[in-house]
Amino acid sequence: MDVWAPEAGKPVILPLSFVLPDTPRRGIVVNVATMRLFQYKGDGTSMAVSTYPVGVGTKERPTPTGPARVYRKAARPTWHVPASIAEDHRKKGDPLPPEVPPGPENPLGEYALYLSKPGYLIHGTNKPASIGLKATNGCMRLYPENIKVLYNDTPVNTPVAIVNQPYLIGQRDGVLYLEAHTPLEDAGTLELAKIYEKLRAIEKKTGRTLDWTKIKKVQTEARGIPVPIFELRQGSEKGVPQTMEVRHPDTLHGRPEIPDLKPDAWYVLAADVRNELEARRIAAIINHQGPPIPARVLAKGNAYRVIAGPFTDGSGARDAAKRLKIDLEIDGILIDPARK
Repeated sequence: MDVWAPEAGKPVILPLSFVLPDTPRRGIVVNVATMRLFQYKGDGTSMAVSTYPVGVGTKERPTPTGPARVYRKAARPTWHVPASIAEDHRKKGDPLPPEVPPGPENPLGEYALYLSKPGYLIHGTNKPASIGLKATNGCMRLYPENIKVLYNDTPVNTPVAIVNQPYLIGQRDGVLYLEAHTPLEDAGTLELAKIYEKLRAIEKKTGRTLDWTKIKKVQTEARGIPVPIFELRQGSEKGVPQTMEVRHPDTLHGRPEIPDLKPDAWYVLAADVRNELEARRIAAIINHQGPPIPARVLAKGNAYRVIAGPFTDGSGARDAAKRLKIDLEIDGILIDPARK
């Protein structure tokens, strides 16, 4: 499935069940390999768990694993720009101020949980499209609606565990499940060896042979969906949940609204390509910048143009062109309404 230009009418399978990470179930647990956060609440006799998708660090600046805690919280936080990020922007010709106040330009969004690992946060975002991607400088981003709930439900000093577990096994109603994700860099071999060791221990305990061909298939496909691989008791697989069809929502939350074309407005020509799919993909990426830059695809002859705008004046168009260059390395061309 193309992330930016999904094919119309193509079915999408969404996981509605998740195997919990193999770690103590308390506070907040983030599995960077599955890009998912789990929040545990309970008093020892009963336990509730909530889960949210997250965006995590890039290959160059990965999210660190290990224990931490929430040492403070902030609503409408000010972003104190780290020196490394300030240097990156300076090299691009985009100097940042030492602090970015709350508002649409603030990448922390509306809420932030500051961790005891210096410089690392769990926070909201002004780029919701980055959730589920390796797109941060090491912090963990949540959708705006999710971080609000997590913020209100998380007291200071809550323990946080960050793990890297691409392969997960769990059981429910007498059925053993395997959930496999594409491992992050340099972690796959070790994590696969760990899960195979656990599976062999299950074979030894039950005295029955696992279907290793099926296990290998699940691991190779890495679909991120729990797949039943073994009946722990006779007839238990009859209760395995089946795929169900859900109605397409009337409203797509987070979808940018693109203003109508205006003859007297400024625009930026972002791309001129032959392939319609490529043009749609570029327009979607631009639309999902933070804050969004409206963009659309217009056909012209045998080519497709990606046009960003409308902008009320040349200053707005120039600012957008600058952001396209810095964030996406796109050399935009200003379209002056007086010269159309």
